[in-house]
Order: sequence, then C-alpha cells, then structure tokens
Amino acid sequence: MPSVVVVGASRGIGRELVRQYAGDGWQVFATVRTADGGLGQGITELIADVTDEASLTAAAAALPAAVDLLVLNAGVGSREAGLATLDAGRWPEVMATNALGPLLAARAIGGHVRDGGMIVALSSTLGSIGANTGGGLYSYRMSKAALNAGIKTLAIELKPRRIAVAALHPGWVKTDMGGAGAEVEVGDSVAGLRRVIAGLTPDKTGVFVDYRGNALPW
Repeated sequence: MPSVVVVGASRGIGRELVRQYAGDGWQVFATVRTADGGLGQGITELIADVTDEASLTAAAAALPAAVDLLVLNAGVGSREAGLATLDAGRWPEVMATNALGPLLAARAIGGHVRDGGMIVALSSTLGSIGANTGGGLYSYRMSKAALNAGIKTLAIELKPRRIAVAALHPGWVKTDMGGAGAEVEVGDSVAGLRRVIAGLTPDKTGVFVDYRGNALPW
C-alpha cells in the first residue's frame, strides 16, 4: 500500500488530496493545526503547524520509517493591490508560512520519505518572476517565489537519494483562498495534480509545473 503525508489538510486542496488518495487505497497521514475529526476513517490525523518546528518534529515521530510521497500544501493568502497597501506587520507571517514553513516540514519529515520517493510543494504562478505581468500581491508573490527557490535547491540536495522534488501550481481553484469566482473545481485540480505527481521520476526533478503538466517559468 503506497503512503502519503499531506501537510496542511484542514480544508480546500489539502483536504481533497486526502480524500482522493484515501479513496484510491493509499495510507494517508495528514497534518492539521487543530484537531477536527473530519478527515474520515482510516486517515491518521497529526497536529502540526509549519511555523512551529516542535509540532513538526512530533508529527514526524508518529510516521512510519518510509513513506512514498510528501505533499507540502500549507499556505496563507495575501491580497495587497499595490505597494501602498503592503502590510509590513503581516509580511513575516506570510513569508514564514508560505516560504520557510514548507522547508521546515521537509526537514522534519523528509527523512521518512523513502529513497526514490517524491516531495512536492503547492506553489503558484504568482510566484513566477518570468510570468509576472500583472504586478500587485507583493507578499504572496514574494513568498511563493522564495518557496520556488527553496524547492529547486531541495531537489539538488536530494538527488543522491533519487527523490523527485517539484513545485506545483494547482490552478486558480474554487477554495476559501481562491474564491467562488475561480476557474477550477478543487476535485479537478487535485486529480490533475495527482496525475502530475504520478509522472514524476528521479530524472525529472526540480521542475515547476501546473496541474495539467505544463512547464512554468521560474
């Protein structure tokens, strides 16, 4: 039975990843910040916050020695229209959750990912410097760009273990963060993400792709 750890499964994409992987017979471990009992039967719920290293270490201790896939999904949104509305007080929270947090989770849990396994992080085209033609959203863009840099670097570090590492864009998804006007249903996004993940190999690592499998500019 293949196994997956979903970091950030309280709602939206993370919760749907848990549902779909469990439905296909995977052994699923899922982190939430607050216990809610809503993950379903057979799901191992772990309490952790990506900004709290102690909680990540405790969650990792409850995992089996080897898992096949680690999904780094936890994140927060930010919607500054321009530089004048950049909230300096909230900027550290956005950066800590979206950029540093996934790397802390990878450090705590990555040792449980088997050699030849996979680690993926949910990023965004808003983190792409090459595709930034719209401006705005400073802290969110900066946090995802920093995450992309970290994931690319992690891919290089884990090459000796043949672990495939990727940054994935789920699309503009109808979640609490994406809003009702988003283009992609959460189930369709996650189904696409899972197809992309299934196609990752140790020789195809350090990539930035969307849920359809299209390569994205860094």
